[in-house]
Amino acid sequence: MTEFENNQVESGNESMEAALDNFQEVKVGDIVKGEVLAIEDKQAIVGIEGAGVEGVVPAKELSTLPVEDINEAVKVGDVLELVVISAIGKDKENGSYLLSKRRLDAKKVWEDIEKDFQEGKIIEAPVTNVVKGGLVVDVGVRGFVPASMVEDHFVADFEDYKGKTLTFKIVEIEPSENRLILSHKAVVEAEKAKQKEALLADLYEGQEVEGKVARLTDFGAFVDLGGIDGLVHVSEISHGHVGKPSDVLSVGDTVNVRILSVDADKERVSLSIKDTLPGPWTNIEEQAAVGLSLIHI
Repeated sequence: MTEFENNQVESGNESMEAALDNFQEVKVGDIVKGEVLAIEDKQAIVGIEGAGVEGVVPAKELSTLPVEDINEAVKVGDVLELVVISAIGKDKENGSYLLSKRRLDAKKVWEDIEKDFQEGKIIEAPVTNVVKGGLVVDVGVRGFVPASMVEDHFVADFEDYKGKTLTFKIVEIEPSENRLILSHKAVVEAEKAKQKEALLADLYEGQEVEGKVARLTDFGAFVDLGGIDGLVHVSEISHGHVGKPSDVLSVGDTVNVRILSVDADKERVSLSIKDTLPGPWTNIEEQAAVGLSLIHI
């Protein structure tokens, strides 16, 4: 071999060593970028940028949602951000690293949910399944709503909730255990409390409003004023004697009431039905005049 040829070989070796030196070492847990080189049976083969090696992304590791057709989830030429799960050998045909987009996406989702939890934000998510004991929702990761946290009233069958998008308060979060507990009931209760506060602020003594009989007791009737119940004492139902409220009222009746008092701190409203009705002495002078006229006739 001539001196020129020796120099060429040495130069080539140095270039290869330099190229190898420029390749980054890939370790488990690294966040890498990979270009999709090929799509095979339920997996994508990617070239890891800057590493000079290939990796495999199984279909189930492409998304936090189920992947039915891998060709719809990813295309050749796509560049994906991935996390290295494990080394699987040095056979480049099958890839030398197991990679996941799903786990990286889930990590980001957990970080966002953690932030929302700390800030007390209300999140929105669709119900994907109804299981024994509650609802399963998709917030990018799996969330669970216990049956007792779905509504502020009893629900016998949750099947109608499947496919609906609801608002939730984050009750408990533990990313390391993939545990996310949510409550729709807490959102409903907070909204009702806000409505009640606004309604109480608008009510005042002497005001006449319309309501609906919500409950009947021996001592009176509770009337729903549109978010808060007021009490009509049995003595305030009629100008005549009323033995039991159920003798003259039924649940669901629409009634006009006058507000006697409002205690916003205790959320108590006292009402009167009889104050909206003509009294026994109303128009007594006119009635008396008619009576005298009849006597003279």
